[in-house]
Amino acid sequence: MAGFVTGTLAGWPLADRLAFAGLTAALSVQEFGGSLSAPGWAEVGAWWRRVREFDEQDPVALRRYSFLEDLLPAQSRPWPLRRAVPTIGFRSA
Repeated sequence: MAGFVTGTLAGWPLADRLAFAGLTAALSVQEFGGSLSAPGWAEVGAWWRRVREFDEQDPVALRRYSFLEDLLPAQSRPWPLRRAVPTIGFRSA
């Protein structure tokens, strides 16, 4: 939902808002936790730079996210990203 709201507040077309919402949702479920799993611009940038390496194989699929090119920071961390693991509610065996 936050990805959709971000796109709405930025005035993006509906198709871009939906694509960004789907992307941020997909990135967020790769980690445990609420705020710990929420992707920021660095995570979106790292994802975009990583998938662009496959542009030659399927340029049509990646064209959907080309609107990100001008929005992302010039520098980003390498993909895949690793975050802190939430410790509340987890017990070691």
